[in-house]
Amino acid sequence: MPTPRRLRFVQTQVALLLGLLLALAVIGAFSPGLFVLLGVIGFVTAIELLTPAEVRPRWYGRVEVLVTLALVTAAAVAGVRTVQLFEPGLLP
Repeated sequence: MPTPRRLRFVQTQVALLLGLLLALAVIGAFSPGLFVLLGVIGFVTAIELLTPAEVRPRWYGRVEVLVTLALVTAAAVAGVRTVQLFEPGLLP
């Protein structure tokens, strides 16, 4: 059974991603790479804002694995974008 804090975290993350998707679509700047990068920044921010400072919850260990995967994905997206900027014919 999910706890109120866990539900609040999931609700915040879903709202953040949907708002981000809507905002990027409205301004006409949507790209998968930008969505991933901003989503990772929002994910890490939500974790820091919603995790209690005094006691680490049991689920926080699983979130650390997700943060690591998210940061690796964001670094890969940023790397691909950087290569595309400096060597236009190298990657599709």
